[in-house]
Amino acid sequence: MGKKTFLSIFSLVFILLFVFLDVPLLLRLSFFINYLLLWFITYYNIYIEKRFSPFIGTFVVFNLLFFVAAPLVQISSIMQRGFQGTGKHIQNLPFSEFGVFRANTYILIFILTFFISYLYLKKLKFNFNINKRIPYNNTPLVLVVLAVISLVIIATNFSTIVFQYKNDFYKEVEQTSLSSYLMVQKFLFFIPLAGLFISHYYLKDATKKTKNYFFVIGLLLCFLLFVLILKNPLTEKRNALGPIYITLIYLFYRKSLDSNFKVIKFMFFSMVLLFPIVSIITHARISLREIVSKENFLAESAKTMNIENAFNSLHYDAYPCFLATIDYCDRNDITYGKQLVPVFFFFVPRSSWHDKPEVTGFKIGNYLIDSYGFNFNNLANPYVSEAYINFGLFGIILFAIILAMIFVWQMRWIDSNDRLKSIFAFYFSIYLIYFLRGDLANTYMLILSTFVAVVVFPKGLYLLVNYYAKK
Repeated sequence: MGKKTFLSIFSLVFILLFVFLDVPLLLRLSFFINYLLLWFITYYNIYIEKRFSPFIGTFVVFNLLFFVAAPLVQISSIMQRGFQGTGKHIQNLPFSEFGVFRANTYILIFILTFFISYLYLKKLKFNFNINKRIPYNNTPLVLVVLAVISLVIIATNFSTIVFQYKNDFYKEVEQTSLSSYLMVQKFLFFIPLAGLFISHYYLKDATKKTKNYFFVIGLLLCFLLFVLILKNPLTEKRNALGPIYITLIYLFYRKSLDSNFKVIKFMFFSMVLLFPIVSIITHARISLREIVSKENFLAESAKTMNIENAFNSLHYDAYPCFLATIDYCDRNDITYGKQLVPVFFFFVPRSSWHDKPEVTGFKIGNYLIDSYGFNFNNLANPYVSEAYINFGLFGIILFAIILAMIFVWQMRWIDSNDRLKSIFAFYFSIYLIYFLRGDLANTYMLILSTFVAVVVFPKGLYLLVNYYAKK
């Protein structure tokens, strides 16, 4: 599929939404303006952008999906239910045309500020040399150590792994403390991924097929098996599943995702078509054993799925959560940075810090329960919403600039010769879907733990192995 064909399909899908969905004219116009800006960014990314920037593709797809398509369907559903001043969003927040128009204006400011900042910042030159070759000596020995560590992780957490296969995710969380769960699932279980990356790059750089070459092939297969065991596609939640396996596609079949056009095309079709199917499995309150035993599970689930049902679920609650955050701030004022405390001090357990602020997802969830009788408080809260609750309109501008800085920073990583940083940068470009959906405290913690597992930890092993190898 060529660029023109993709843009045609890309445009047609949203034109159909704007034409056929029952949305008030003013709101339709506000969504359309945001869509046009995102369309222009898409055009820039695939036709004008000279450098590889998968981050922009994910940014565009996220905003189109969660801030244009989903809210259009949700508002249309509200109107179809005979809205007469009593319509409600999916988390019981009363529908307000002014509230939606206001949110769309904030989103427009956010996207426009981000894009202008991105264009400016990527032109700046920095003094450090990103092309400096990072030496990775004694790689086979480092891989052996990583393989042993991976085996120890599997052995010591074998009961947890078995429990995952037999029970659903929610029971697993209920059986252990959140901090322990995150330490195991989001750090230790990611370590074999580092071994897989290093093995691949060692084999790719090898000029001769020595004994070490064939030995590392064996280790690569072992690491692949470890990843499949610890991050199984049928048991892992999608905030890790998608980034991991898309990154592996990029690792082993680079040509399939080596351009801005290929990335945005892949993300667009996978999020629009594949995402709902994956959600059947990864969000079903059912174990892997039950999925296997129920022959017609997927077929029966597919019968109950349609576009309206999919978008009118908490999987697509980013926009109404932003509306709820604005509503919360209207009643209680912004927090002046208080909501950043649980982000940067996530490692301090609440048992030791009883007055530690709630993460924003829980805060807004509890607000909806208390104010509108909602029945669930573990909500996502998008990045733009985190900006608003902390510093209001100034926060939206500030956070947009910070996001542009992160993109430019990660672009330098993905272009560098430091292989671990480069592959992590690509992983982050896919993980952006969940980072932008929020909430910030949890997504920041998860991406930081992944960075430590696949970059910091193996580099530390290199230092130790090289130090003792010299003795």
